[in-house]
Formats: sequence, structure tokens, C-alpha cells
Amino acid sequence: MSNLIKFKPSLITFDVYSALVDIYVGLTPVFQGITNMTYEKSLSIVKDWRSKQMETLQLSNSLNKGRISFYECTKKSLEYVCIINNLKINKNEEVKLISAWNNLPLWPEAQNVIHELIKKDYKIAILSNGDQEMLENLNKALNFDFDSILSTETNGYYKPHPSVYELPKNVLGIDKKNTLHVAGGLGDVIGSVSFGLPCYWSNRNKDILIDQKYSPDYEYKDLCNLIKILI
Repeated sequence: MSNLIKFKPSLITFDVYSALVDIYVGLTPVFQGITNMTYEKSLSIVKDWRSKQMETLQLSNSLNKGRISFYECTKKSLEYVCIINNLKINKNEEVKLISAWNNLPLWPEAQNVIHELIKKDYKIAILSNGDQEMLENLNKALNFDFDSILSTETNGYYKPHPSVYELPKNVLGIDKKNTLHVAGGLGDVIGSVSFGLPCYWSNRNKDILIDQKYSPDYEYKDLCNLIKILI
């Protein structure tokens, strides 16, 4: 539940693909341009692509045979939705679609919030399922730089595996009690809270936790209130 307790973390980590950028606004026009489908149909398939991608990430975790790269999970899930929808795309089109993940638009308020955090001298980092190279490419497309980029490529498992939330400590030496994680999706909230990492949930979809014992420290409809809860 949201509350008014102020916090001054040594590090603020951001989930990228839910909390920071708008996947669907970024990917749908690219998909539409390649397939010549309507925007509505393109959006529907892109949502299925994202859903199947997330399913593939969890399959990687469950098999326990080494992390399937985020790029490969994204590629396999794209191939799946193309087969299901009887779409034929060539290799160049496939690469263009996957590369679009490297240049996704920020949520409307995100840039101002991040710039305000930088002005206040907060250390900010990406904590994401993406591959290191993909996250670095995405960071280059932004109008600001994160202090650190923490990829699940380092720990070998995807969210919500506990080892993901150990990365700030293991890589940067910053304890979880001094870290605030900004999550956008249910699984990330549960993973963060279960690990004991303070969590701000940007709950744009008005989702409801299946188990309230994993409620985050802060819950709001977007990123705007992040500044308000910081000292």
C-alpha cells in the first residue's frame, strides 16, 4: 500500500520494460510497418509476443540448464506469434523487430522524474531481465545515463529469482536496505518484496497482487510520486 514514509536510498534501481518504457507504443508501429496490419491487430500480436516472451523467460528459469539469452527468448517468442498468426517475415524484418527493443519510448513522465533524481544526486541503475548489450543500447538512446546497468545475464536467472535482487549488493556493494527498486510488473514486485528489497510499484494497469503479503512499500499509478517519497 502507498504510504508517506520518506526514504533516502543509496541506490534507486529501475525495471526497464514495464516501469520505465512503453513497450507497446514502441513496438506496435514497427510491427505494423512490416506486416501492413491495422494498428489494433498489430498491438494485439505485440501483446501476445510480450506474453510469450515472459513465458519463455520463466521456462529458462525452471529448466535450470543455464540462462537462455533475452535476445533468444525474444526471437523464439516472435517466431511463435508469427506461426500462430500465419505471418511470414524475413530475416531482416526479424532483426528489425528485435532491434526495436533497443529504442523504446519512455513513459510520459519518466524523463522528468529521472532528471529530477539526477539533480538530487541520487544514484540510479537499471535492474532488468534484458541482456547487457541490449540494455546498454537502450541506455544510449535515452537523454540521460544510468550510473550502472545490472542485467540478469550476470546472475544467470530471470526475475523473480532471488539472485536478481542480490545484484546491487554483489556488483555494487550496496545493501538491500539501502536500495529502492522501482517495479512495473507483478512478478517484479513479488520478487523484490520477497527478497526484502524496498519497492515502489508503478502500477499503470491497476493490477492486484494475488497475495497481499507481497505488497510493496509504495504503490502509485505511475512514476510521478517517486520524487515525493524521497528525502
